[in-house]
Amino acid sequence: MVVRNYGKQAPPAPPPPLWRRFLKHPQQVWLRKAMFQIHLWTGIIVGLYIIAIGVSGSILVFKEELFPRPHIDVGAVDTRACTPESLEAVVRNVSLAYPEKEVFLTACPSVFNPLYVTTIRNKAEGAPAAGSGPPADREPLAVYSHPHTAAVLGAADREGSWVSWFEELHVNLLIGRKGRWWNGVGSAILLALTITGLVLWWPGIRAWKRGFLVNFRHNWKRINFDLHNVTGFWTILFTLTWALTGIYFTWPKLFTEPIQQISPIVTANYPAQEMRRLAARPIAPKADLDVNTVLRHAQQLSPDGALEGYFYGAGKNPIFTVYMARGDMGDYAMTDFLYFDQNTGEHLLTWHRGKNQTLGDWLIWLVVPLHFGTSWGPAVQWLWFLFGLILPFLTITGFLMYWNRYLGKRWRALRNAPASSARVLHS
Repeated sequence: MVVRNYGKQAPPAPPPPLWRRFLKHPQQVWLRKAMFQIHLWTGIIVGLYIIAIGVSGSILVFKEELFPRPHIDVGAVDTRACTPESLEAVVRNVSLAYPEKEVFLTACPSVFNPLYVTTIRNKAEGAPAAGSGPPADREPLAVYSHPHTAAVLGAADREGSWVSWFEELHVNLLIGRKGRWWNGVGSAILLALTITGLVLWWPGIRAWKRGFLVNFRHNWKRINFDLHNVTGFWTILFTLTWALTGIYFTWPKLFTEPIQQISPIVTANYPAQEMRRLAARPIAPKADLDVNTVLRHAQQLSPDGALEGYFYGAGKNPIFTVYMARGDMGDYAMTDFLYFDQNTGEHLLTWHRGKNQTLGDWLIWLVVPLHFGTSWGPAVQWLWFLFGLILPFLTITGFLMYWNRYLGKRWRALRNAPASSARVLHS
C-alpha cells in the first residue's frame, strides 16, 4: 500500500528584486522597455534639432578665430601689453579713417585674435528702443588695426557673417528671443535622452564588456549599434554638462535658488540689481569723457588685470564699461568689469567676475566655461569642438539603428507588396 503525502506544497519563491533583474537581464525589465520607447521617440522628434545644436556649437568654439578679418602676419604679439595710449592711437586712426562713424566698443589683441578690434556705427543722437535692435544705418562694423603700428587694416561685417548666423541658430534657433525658451526645452529633452540612454546602455552583468568596446569584426549593423552605445557612454559627462548648462541659460533660477540653500552666490552672477540701481542715479550734465584718465583709473582699481577694452553705454544715464583681464585676453571668464559714469568719469561699481568666494560662486561661474570650452586653452577648445560633433554622430547612428530594426523592414515590405499581389492575381 502506497501512502501519498497530501500536505500543503511550499509557496513559490518570490521574484528577485528589480535591481537584481536589471543587473543580470536588463532586456527583460519593464522599466528598460519603457525607457527604450522614451529614448526612441524623443530622439526621432528632436533629432534634427540635436544635429543643428551639435554642429553649430562645435563651430562656435572657434567663433573669434572664424570671424572675418584681415589675415596678415603681424609677428609675435604680447596680448597683455595693451595700454590706454596704444588704444587711444588705434581709436584715433579709426576715427580718421571713418569720420562719419563713432566708436562705441574696443577690444585689445587677444589669444583668439592678434589684432585690435574697434566697433563703429553711424553717429546718431539717442538710442534705439529696448528690444527693437539697431536701425539699419546704425548696424555695427568691426574695424581691425595692426597690434604694433595701430594702422587700420580693414573692416568686416561681423554681425552679418556666416559665423553670426550659426551663433543666432545656436542661441535663438533663428526665431529671436523665443528661441531661447525653446532651447531650454531642447536642453531638457537632451537631458532625458542622456538619462534614458544610460539605462539602455547597460548590457547585463554577463556581457558587461560589450558596453565599453566596439568589436569591428561584426557586420556593419552591429558595429553601428556598438558605436552608438559605446560612444554615448564614454561621452555622457559632456552631454550631461551641455544639457544642464543649456537649461541654466533659459531658467537660471532652477539652479541658483537650490545652490543658494547650500552656499551663497556672491560674485558669480552679473550684478543686475546694482546696475538697475545705478541706472536710477541722478542724471549728470552731459560732457565729453576723458577716456585715457578713466582707463588709467581702471588700471589702478584692477592692478591684477590687463587692459582688455571698453564699451560706451547709451541712454539718458549712460555707463562706460572698462574690461580688465585677469585671465586670458578675450575670454572674459576671469575679468574685472569696471563701471563709470560716462558724463563725469566717476567710478560706480566693479564686478570681479571669476573671483569666486564661495562654493556657490564656483558652481555658477563654471557654467559658461564648461558650456563653451574657451577658458582653458587651445587643447580644450579642440576637445570641445570634437565632442560637440558627438551629438550629431549619436543622432545619425540612432537613426540608422531605427532603420535597421524597423523602417528598413517596413520599406522592403512595401516595395515587395505589389509584386506579391501580382503573383497572387496571375496564379
